Amino acid sequence: MAGMLDMSQSQYSRRESGVIRISKKEWDKMDKILNTDLEDIYEPEDGVYIINYENATNSDYAGSHNHFCQLPDHVLDTMKKYIDKLEKEIAHLEEELKRLKK
Repeated sequence: MAGMLDMSQSQYSRRESGVIRISKKEWDKMDKILNTDLEDIYEPEDGVYIINYENATNSDYAGSHNHFCQLPDHVLDTMKKYIDKLEKEIAHLEEELKRLKK
């Protein structure tokens, strides 16, 4: 992958380990190399999410239908709490289903 991105193995390793942030252009190159969509390979860990943005005018986004934005922490906290609640409900329903099958 490092060679395909025109960088040394150590440069790629620093990006892969999170020491250096992967640029938008590098993400775009990787999705083309892997013949996939950016959404399939990019996993946000810092609150940066991809949003469909059809009318991108910034030259960095020319030809792209994705826009990166920073969500406020309180929005992420609310989303995490809701996900936790849903996961607990799913676990409860799975247990109830097991009980009913018996």
